[in-house]
Amino acid sequence: INAQRYGGDKSKSMHPAYHIYISTRDMARLGYLMLRKGEWDGKQIISKKWHKEMLTKWTPRKKMNPAEQGEFAYGYMWWLYDTKVPELKGAYTARGAMGQYITVIPQLDMVIAHKTDRVYGRKTSYASYRRLIEKIIAAKQYQ
Repeated sequence: INAQRYGGDKSKSMHPAYHIYISTRDMARLGYLMLRKGEWDGKQIISKKWHKEMLTKWTPRKKMNPAEQGEFAYGYMWWLYDTKVPELKGAYTARGAMGQYITVIPQLDMVIAHKTDRVYGRKTSYASYRRLIEKIIAAKQYQ
């Protein structure tokens, strides 16, 4: 609990980051909740309206800061894949510091939770993570 804290430079933004420390299993649970459109065990935990709102393209890829351009648009706290890769149509991901990712791929009925522990001095770049996604998609096609 002591690890939860605000961070960042308040002179640059009045909205500092709030780093959340959760297990990989809980990351996967959050992804699964999103994959199931906010429903868990027959109960609607997140309203369908809010689920749709979070995954609406509020910032199109072409309006991103140039450093963030690539294959993403942005919703509310979710990066939305904006790519021609068929399996990633409708997919989205949460990206955290040091290489924390929760990726939801509805086309494959799949959630990928990836965690990096900064204690070990490791970081996973998005490029490395993207290669992992490609390998998972390729492996899924051979099932």
